[in-house]
Amino acid sequence: MEINKKQITKIHWLKNTLNLSDEEYGAALESYGVATSKDLTYEQAADLIKKLVRLLPKELRENSSQRRKDAKQKYDELGIRWNEKLREHFATPKQLRMLEAMWMISNRVEHKNEEAFKKFVKRISGKEKLEWLMMSDVRKIKKAIESL
Repeated sequence: MEINKKQITKIHWLKNTLNLSDEEYGAALESYGVATSKDLTYEQAADLIKKLVRLLPKELRENSSQRRKDAKQKYDELGIRWNEKLREHFATPKQLRMLEAMWMISNRVEHKNEEAFKKFVKRISGKEKLEWLMMSDVRKIKKAIESL
């Protein structure tokens, strides 16, 4: 079975969180006989993720399942909303989580925190609050993060 995008994202997040050098990361991949994470099988990726998680500080390992649960629920209170005046939907909770995740895992982002993310969103969209973002804003912000 082939590796999936979720596994690749997790591997890269772990690499960045652990501050692995290119040499260390390359050696980890080489132990599986590949040069890039995209060449791993599903099973190899799962094994590498398990090994990298063990290297995380204890507090990150213990809180990771709770943080994942919290992340899935973030912005859910906003629900699906429609702006009658603009005749457009507001950004969905899932879209807001996706944008925030893109910000937090981007290699080009220096300050990976919510405050910096909100300032970036304001600069790109002109909106003071995340809950005011429209679906059209999501596309602009996603493109801006990708082009950092």
